[in-house]
Amino acid sequence: MIWLAVYDIQDDGERAKAAAILQAWGFVRVQRSFFVGRLPRGRAQDLLHVLSRHVKTGHVALIPVPDDSLDKALELGAPPYAPLKPPRYVQTLVV
Repeated sequence: MIWLAVYDIQDDGERAKAAAILQAWGFVRVQRSFFVGRLPRGRAQDLLHVLSRHVKTGHVALIPVPDDSLDKALELGAPPYAPLKPPRYVQTLVV
């Protein structure tokens, strides 16, 4: 399943750690605080648990998106970081 990860974190260190964790879990940055990635069923809670150990201020949301819904996304122009659709490779999970 595809997951959207968005956050609003005030602390620079926590924000950098959250980004690093998301990228280590295979998420790609779409915008500064917006990532997209694939997680096997049931792993989102594990990711949220890992994030909760490092993020004490702000808010993090993991939003599930069915694969066929994101495939139908309409985009215009070149994204500044990465395409909205995450790569379809096997991910290495860091716990």
